[in-house]
Amino acid sequence: MSDYSALDRYIDERMPRWTDELAEFCSFPSESTQPEGLAGAARWIEDRLRALGATVDVVRLPEKDRVPPLVIGEVGEGPRTLNAVQHYDVQPAVPYELWTTPPYEPSVRDGRLYARGATDNKGELMSRVWGIEAYLAAIGPLPCKIRFLVEGEEEYGSGHFDELLDLSPGVRKVDGALIEGGGIDLTGRPEIVGGVRGIIVIELRVKSIAYDAHSSLATILPSAPVRLTQALATFWDRDGRPAVDGLTDGVLPPTPRQLAVVDATPTEDLAELRHEFEIEGFLAGMNDREAVRAMAFNPTCNVQGLWSGFIGPGAKTITPAEGHVRLDIRLVPDQDPEVIVANLRAHLDRRGFTDVEMLPGAEMERAYWTTPDDPLLDAAERVSVEVFGRPAKRRLSLPGTAPMWQVCGRDRVRMTTLGGGHDDCRAHAPDENYRLDLAAKAAQVTARFVDAFAAIDDQAAAAARPAAAGAGESRG
Repeated sequence: MSDYSALDRYIDERMPRWTDELAEFCSFPSESTQPEGLAGAARWIEDRLRALGATVDVVRLPEKDRVPPLVIGEVGEGPRTLNAVQHYDVQPAVPYELWTTPPYEPSVRDGRLYARGATDNKGELMSRVWGIEAYLAAIGPLPCKIRFLVEGEEEYGSGHFDELLDLSPGVRKVDGALIEGGGIDLTGRPEIVGGVRGIIVIELRVKSIAYDAHSSLATILPSAPVRLTQALATFWDRDGRPAVDGLTDGVLPPTPRQLAVVDATPTEDLAELRHEFEIEGFLAGMNDREAVRAMAFNPTCNVQGLWSGFIGPGAKTITPAEGHVRLDIRLVPDQDPEVIVANLRAHLDRRGFTDVEMLPGAEMERAYWTTPDDPLLDAAERVSVEVFGRPAKRRLSLPGTAPMWQVCGRDRVRMTTLGGGHDDCRAHAPDENYRLDLAAKAAQVTARFVDAFAAIDDQAAAAARPAAAGAGESRG
């Protein structure tokens, strides 16, 4: 076991400088609609990985100049390789008026850096870079290879990630992978998670008349928003629970090991969650234990946005010609996104809503989980407990989505979270932030995990665990 005191001092001494460089990284508006911001962020992380000492390859798709490049940086030696799956693109920052300071003019307040991407994912990416830098400076050569896979389309579906990975043969064949970050719950406990949900993002449209009409004709003309809301009313029951036909197709029953992890999950932070969102109770009256199981095993059906007609200041007396809704559906193993989209279409058609269009270009990603007793997760837990000084909370899956199926699914590569993203970081929301004390601890965790990963004894772990991996899980 290494002595990490010099490494921890190195991190503490450099945090002011590193905070400045994270602010610089976050100043790029690397949204999907900002090609210059994406290009600038890609160049920035390419240069930073080279400064780390990594061998860097910038992968571009031939004849697809508008696709953001994949930046691959590899550093270290040893028989094992760990993929760190990251991204330099960010969620849209709108509405700007809800930010205390502009989203691309990073600001440090009360020990947090505020900016779009501060946590998701530029901050958590940089904590890993800092951890590797500190290890190299304070301890020496890495005992394994660390390969950063930094893409530019994660926030809108990773639509070209497979193609980019295919241009680098062997990049998926590794001994483990890190999901893009790691969580600290509202009570300060690190969360160790071995899975991600899949997702479908799809837009529905109703067009009822040729163009917007004078509202005096509402007595005789069909209303697009009314028709759309009638269709949407069939998607949920009276308690707000999803009721789409076939939404649970492909859901595998939980294994005993999965149930054991979920039922051992502490629930104290759920009171903090209710307080944070200013609600008295959960959907359909679920108690805390039911809520934990629902977040682990149930698909979702969520309205991202719903729009029609005139919503500006003042009044505009029209009967709208069109109504739109954008849905996201979070999936669990082993659901096939294409099957669920087909089921959604059939649900509408059976109820007479054949006029509700499903627009092309749906985002689709499969779920992927690692078996909950994999030694990779044990290693992540050990180093997180050591650094954060609190018992870890094990979870089967993140409630959100990352492109881990594309990176790990083909070769059944095991994976885990690791990092310091606090649950109140406001990722995807105005005033997104990264706690700088947790950023430093995330760097410490990364450095320690390098040793823990290199030292995993898979043979001993395999002999100690049951013979069969759970359904929908990676054996690792």
